[in-house]
Amino acid sequence: MSIRAKSAGDILDAQCTKCRVLTNHTIVALVDGRIVRVKCNTCSSEHNYHAPKEAKVPAIKKSTEPRVRTSTTAATKKDTAPRYHEQWELALSGKDSSPVKEYDMEGKFKKDELVKHTLFGMGIVTMVTGTKMELLFSEGPKLLRCGK
Repeated sequence: MSIRAKSAGDILDAQCTKCRVLTNHTIVALVDGRIVRVKCNTCSSEHNYHAPKEAKVPAIKKSTEPRVRTSTTAATKKDTAPRYHEQWELALSGKDSSPVKEYDMEGKFKKDELVKHTLFGMGIVTMVTGTKMELLFSEGPKLLRCGK
């Protein structure tokens, strides 16, 4: 059985750029035996030839056994929370809690200053750089905006 070479006027499947699906097309032009231009038999649009896209093969899972997790983010957060709480208590232990400043994005703050935040509670300024400052709260450090 011999395979006949494609020629102008033959019908084949191609990806239509207008219909956006695989449809029958008629070959309009060939260059050096290669199909370059086709006409869609469904919508009658003429465009460059686009070979049918190959079907994607789904990836095979490496293992069917459930994966055992050694460390989760929740476990990590639980482990670090007491450490931050201890640091926070230690930082507040030597401070007088009467001069507490309310947090304001445009406010000016200094290192080791006590700040009351509406969401995070009482915190202490650990670092100020430009328009940002780091505060240590009982649940951990937070980077907040401040004025220059």
